Amino acid sequence: MKKKTVTAVVLIVLSIVGCSTVQVSQDYDPKQDFSRFQTWQWREATQQATGDVRIDNPLLDTRIRNAVETHLADRNFNHTESTPEMLLSYHLVIERRIYTDTYYSSIGAGAYYSPWFWDTGVETRIYQYDQSRLTIDIHAAESDALLWRGEGLYLLKTFKTPKEAEEAMQKTVDKILGQFPPQ
Repeated sequence: MKKKTVTAVVLIVLSIVGCSTVQVSQDYDPKQDFSRFQTWQWREATQQATGDVRIDNPLLDTRIRNAVETHLADRNFNHTESTPEMLLSYHLVIERRIYTDTYYSSIGAGAYYSPWFWDTGVETRIYQYDQSRLTIDIHAAESDALLWRGEGLYLLKTFKTPKEAEEAMQKTVDKILGQFPPQ
């Protein structure tokens, strides 16, 4: 009986965490007129090394950059190498998170030695998972001042094929950059 209960709880937690979408947020300089920005380029040619092999992956760097470039091109922002108006960079972090679940398995009343005795069966389970935080920054090219920052939080997943990984990254970037320019 206990094994079935544990399995059911694990499946519920995984479905809740696994089905969650990208949670996005943004911050920006409200004094800026974002309608004047049309051209951009990358602030750094490659992403800075973090020491985490899951992040320091040239294939992942290419996926993120391609997703950003595709999204901005679809929104009529032009990638240029000469005199851009905006400089873009990203930062990816993978954070270990803990999820706890308390399960009340039974409740009982009375016993042969005390009719006023009450008891509950309580179990607390702890689950670990990895959460990714992708931050995309947009700076003014002339002053290098931060204009806009968008963040997306999502569950770290592995994919069977590079195409699946590419599609998932495009959805994540689309959700983050869907907030830009701010309204």
